[in-house]
Amino acid sequence: MIIYKHYLKRLLILFFVLLVCILCMNYLVDPYGYNVRNGKFIKNLTMFNKPHVTNARVNSKGYYYLIGSSRMARINPLEIEKMTGMKTHNIKIDGATLIENTMLATEVKIRDKYFIYSFDVFSSNQNRQQYEEIKNRVSIYKNEMSNNKIFGKFFNSDITIRTLQHLIKKLKNEKLDKQHLEENDRLSSFSLDQMSIESGVLSNREKANFSNFTVYSDELINKLAKLGNKNDIFIIFPKYAPYYALFSKHQDIEQKYFSAVRTLVNNTEAQVWSFYGNNVITQNLNNFIDNGWHFKPKVGKKIFEEIFTTNHKKLDFSSGVLLTKSNLESYLIDISSEIEDTR
Repeated sequence: MIIYKHYLKRLLILFFVLLVCILCMNYLVDPYGYNVRNGKFIKNLTMFNKPHVTNARVNSKGYYYLIGSSRMARINPLEIEKMTGMKTHNIKIDGATLIENTMLATEVKIRDKYFIYSFDVFSSNQNRQQYEEIKNRVSIYKNEMSNNKIFGKFFNSDITIRTLQHLIKKLKNEKLDKQHLEENDRLSSFSLDQMSIESGVLSNREKANFSNFTVYSDELINKLAKLGNKNDIFIIFPKYAPYYALFSKHQDIEQKYFSAVRTLVNNTEAQVWSFYGNNVITQNLNNFIDNGWHFKPKVGKKIFEEIFTTNHKKLDFSSGVLLTKSNLESYLIDISSEIEDTR
């Protein structure tokens, strides 16, 4: 019996030492970039939108938090840090709805931090909440965000697996920015036209955005707008230009979305940047992948260089407009006219 207790004690000590080693390994490697983004694989910083990862990032030290859908996955938070000197985390959710993104923005503001929010056309479609994988997702995120698991963020099976993957990739000399390099080099061979909705170019999910579009209420958008102050940023990211012609033609999407933009701009203190419409980014097919749904990461970098560059006259790729209460109506009229001319 004494020998049994002795070995059991040694086993418990060994188990405890192993747990401490795993915790220290996860903390030092920090694959999701909770503490620092330098030396991390871009895929780990941008592509994963698991609720516990989002919660851990929101509860980590940071200044800017990138909120949006899969388009925001093309933004490397480390690039924002280099431009601004401010710690930045990416907390996007694939296929995000305005409800989900508003919830995240609220969590960021509760912690006295700032957001960079993608105010996207499709995220503004209330009917996206009908999809099974989306309808209950906001409650899952809310439940996770209510748990401030500071210690646990470095001690779970998911981060341990990601840590081991990180170490293996490092041993194989895999490039940290492999994910974005591959997307930048991907050939753009798709095409979109007025018949795309009836053809096989778009998936059923993508088609649904054009046949069942209902914008969120002014009340909810106003609530989101009020969250932003002068240090926050809303961005209308670019899509491949033919999408705008489709928005103009189907379900009155353009005007519904423009109404949401009006509500946002007229009720927020935050900057609102628009890259919507026909410009040097959206008219170039090679700036996009996935049927023009996503811009390439190199485009995302240019967008933020424009936003954070004081003297925009020095840029040769300027395509964004800082929307204000005074220029909003003329901007929307001009954009709508330009799109109408291309239909």
